[in-house]
Amino acid sequence: MSRYPQPYQKLLDATQTPTLFGEHSRFPGAGHSWSDAERDAVVLAWASRRPLLVRGEPGCGKSQLAYALAQVLGVEIFPEVIHPRFEANDLLYRVDNIERLACAQLLAVRRSDDVDVSKEMDLARFVRPGALWKAIQQTIVAVHERWPRAVVLIDEIDKADADVPNALLEVLGNRSFTPPGFETIGCSQNSPLIIITTNEDRELPPAFLRRCQVLNLDPPQGEGEATFCAWMEHRARAHPRIAALDQDDLQRRAARQVRADQETARDQDGLLRRAAMQVWADRETAREKDLGLVGLAEYLDLLHALAELAQGDAQQASSMLDDLSRYALVKHRELSQQRPAVGTP
Repeated sequence: MSRYPQPYQKLLDATQTPTLFGEHSRFPGAGHSWSDAERDAVVLAWASRRPLLVRGEPGCGKSQLAYALAQVLGVEIFPEVIHPRFEANDLLYRVDNIERLACAQLLAVRRSDDVDVSKEMDLARFVRPGALWKAIQQTIVAVHERWPRAVVLIDEIDKADADVPNALLEVLGNRSFTPPGFETIGCSQNSPLIIITTNEDRELPPAFLRRCQVLNLDPPQGEGEATFCAWMEHRARAHPRIAALDQDDLQRRAARQVRADQETARDQDGLLRRAAMQVWADRETAREKDLGLVGLAEYLDLLHALAELAQGDAQQASSMLDDLSRYALVKHRELSQQRPAVGTP
């Protein structure tokens, strides 16, 4: 029995297995492993026509969720990375005032009677579509009458000025707008799905939170090392190249003809678990000194690098883990990169 009606159930069915990214991904064979929470939160945002605010520490996969969603839906994604000078209307359009000034200076130099200055300086010539405008113009994918036409990613909303989040909701709430020199542009059906991310660097206004659906994507908090490591491993297994290397490592260890009392518990763990244990240890050390924490992004960077350097040799990858992990996981000058690896004296 389906949990949701169509077209929402189609999304759930398509996310039961990891979503693999194409050749344009930073790492070959990279993927996204969907959790039940992610599926349900996306369905809720879609059905309620509200933005989905994804909260979590840096590098935990918030932006990746939007890219994976666009791939599953078979639509384009239009990312907008927020910066301190960002204004809410930038999501709709921008006026290129620098180019307009340059045009005015060029016309002043030319001073030709053959040039229609008012036409050349028409504001509409310098209007550039923003992410939402581009998304609205996308052709509707003929899957279902309520299928989103695009995904819009508004990345790191906490980097904007304090008044931007509420102004942004007004922009997103209006289904039409009129850029200077253009007819009204609107979207009455198949609205784009809006994903907004925050690293929690700045508290967001309560009114903004009330008008978003919210997904907390942080790693497990306060549940211990084993739960944290299992969460990390689950995410890593969405990357076939890494998962294959770990499987080879586990099989190699299981095949060893070594007495149990000569093999430590750590020797019995696979590559993914041992790397996750090292992330946990380095996070705890940083937490004690109130420093920023490494997480999923650094973990995956380390594993992808090991897969590349070992060229599929699990034993080689395992032998490099301890030496190379210090440069991927120890980021602060207050912490020694010569720290012992987990499981060593």
